[in-house]
Parts: sequence; structure tokens; C-alpha cells
Amino acid sequence: MIRQIPPKVMLVAAENSGDIHGAALVQAVRRKGFDWRFFGLGGDRLAEAGLRLLGHVNETAVMGLVEVLGSLGRLLAVRNRLRRALELERPDLLVLIDAPDFNLPLARHAHSLGLPVVYYICPAVWAWRSSRLKTLAVCARRRVVLFPFEKRFYEARGVSADWVGHPILDELPPKAPAPLAKAAFGLDPLKPLAALLPGSRRQVLARLAPVFFKAADRLLDMAPDLALALPRAETIDHGFLEPFLARAPTRVRQRLLVTSGRSQELLGAADLVLAASGTASVEAMFLGTPQVVAYKGHPLSWAIARRLVKAPFVSIANLLAGREIVPELLQDRVTPEALATAAWPLLADPASVARIREDLAEARSGLGGPGASARVANILAEELER
Repeated sequence: MIRQIPPKVMLVAAENSGDIHGAALVQAVRRKGFDWRFFGLGGDRLAEAGLRLLGHVNETAVMGLVEVLGSLGRLLAVRNRLRRALELERPDLLVLIDAPDFNLPLARHAHSLGLPVVYYICPAVWAWRSSRLKTLAVCARRRVVLFPFEKRFYEARGVSADWVGHPILDELPPKAPAPLAKAAFGLDPLKPLAALLPGSRRQVLARLAPVFFKAADRLLDMAPDLALALPRAETIDHGFLEPFLARAPTRVRQRLLVTSGRSQELLGAADLVLAASGTASVEAMFLGTPQVVAYKGHPLSWAIARRLVKAPFVSIANLLAGREIVPELLQDRVTPEALATAAWPLLADPASVARIREDLAEARSGLGGPGASARVANILAEELER
């Protein structure tokens, strides 16, 4: 009897969010009983799920056009390592997750080698750099998107896309009643809670954390009993965060609960979220937690992006709604005063809270249900059978 060799799947997740979604995908594959050998780039979650690491996400998690330049040597070294792996190990399938600046060159290289590519969480070509659509059309067999408007955008331009829904729906824990969730962190269940999530990348956190802390101090002027919490992302070690905490206003430093991870539980417990644009703001949307979204990049990166980006908003909630239902503060508008002013009604005004929760529910309503990771696993199985 000839023993069948399990398929080899190379998976590349160059960011923390990709590590989370990639691990959920590998686990969905295992639940379906597929015995595939995974290797590639990821973080601790993918390693725990069984991915043989050729590089760690901590080497590649960089955001911003100018910010990448300081890490360019390291990024190219990791990508060259993966290019060699494609040539030497010749996987049966290459799965790329998000991170287009890092991953699209790998898609082109795999295509030149005759290796099939599935791109999971495709680039936001509807917002900027639409020329990437041609690369995706040529180099990827399947293009997997999270939102229905993305599928419509692709197909209107003659490129097929698979809409699977958002994997966050599978990854979020069941939402406990806010008083119980607060008590689980040792917080007073009767006091309001603001969660501060200034980003999972060092460059983003370095720009937003000081502003978030000063904004929280202003909120304490208005709500002296306000509890504060900051879930430290796995990509941010305590040694990097500590100097920012040390320089925070005294009241904030004394009041702030810093957890290692558990961001989703805190988002569910919070009455208000100050979030960097990204995964945390998407999770808050799905949990229905009122939020203020902020983004601040390198000035040159921002100047370039303003000329290139066509999307009217940065937060998914606002993009889905087609209007600003979540306050957005970008670049020079990210000040302690502006953040506190935008956040205060979401703490103090029941009508504002009810309105934003209703708007968030409406934005979520057309996104489908759980099961995204299982649907992607089926797409991979179809491609491996070809």
C-alpha cells in the first residue's frame, strides 16, 4: 500500500491580526479532518496551531510608508527566506493573509514558479492602489474577501472573489453582561470603564499612547469614578510600554489596569473604547461597544496617503454605514482635547450611546454570520483537489 503524502501548505501572516486569523484557519482545517502540513511566517498563535515557523511576525509587523524604510533590511531578509522556501519546498498551495506590501511580491514569485496562490483578506484596492487588482487577478487562483462590498467591487471589474464573512465573528468570546465582565477583571461593576487600545505595532503605539493617556486624564475630570484599562498586545513587550506608562498623567497611571492580552474581553466589558484604527476598532464594532477611532502616522506617510487613498473613512463601521457613525480623529486632529470631547457623549449621554449602538448593529447586519474560517478551509481544500 502506498501511503499518501499530506499536502504542504505554506501560510504567510506578516502582522499580528494575520496571526490571529491564520491560527483560526488552521484550527478550522484540523476540525475538518484534513492532515495538511503547514509552514511559513506567523506568530505565537500560529505556532501553537501547528505552523512550522520560518519567521516570526515580530520581524515584519510594521505600518506606514515611511516607517517601513527603517525596517527594510529586516523585511527583505525575511521575504527572501520565504522566497527560498517556495523554491526549495515547493508547497502544494501558498496562502497569503493581508499585508499586501509584504505578500504581493511573494504572490508574483509563487506564480512564476507555477505554484497556486490563495489570497485571504485581499488588499483594500477599493480604497487605494487599485493597480494591485491586476496582480491579484493574474497571480492568485482565489481572492478571499471579508465584506460584501469588496466582492461587488472586484466582480464589477471582471475579477472573481469569494466573500466569506469576517473571521472575528468566530474568534470573539461570548459577550458576558458588562457588570460580570468588569468583575472578572477585579473592577467595580457599577463604575464606567474606558478601554484604551493605542495599537499593536510599536510605531502606532508610540504616537497614540501619550495622547490617549492625556485624553483619559481629561475624562477623569468629567467622570472621577471612571475605570481605565489597557490590554497590552502580544506584539508589544512590557519593556517597550513601560516608558509611556511612566510618563502618563499621575491619575491615569494610578488608575490604569494593564492586562496581558484579553483585549476582546475588555472590549466587551467597556462602556467606551479609544482605539487605533485596525483590528480593535473592528472587534469593538462587532461587540457593539461605543468607540472613538484614531490614527496618526509619520507626517510624510500621511501626506502621501492623503493623495492616494480614495476611501472617505478609515474605520470599517463608517465604511459599512456610508457615513460617520463612529467618531474618527486622524493625524493632526488626534489631540487629548479632541479625543475627550468626542468620547464624553458616549459615556455621559444615554441618547448618544443608544444611537451609536443602534448604528453599529445596523452596520453589522449585512455581514453574514460566523463560519468564515471554515469557509476558507473549504476553499483551500478545493484548490488542493485541483
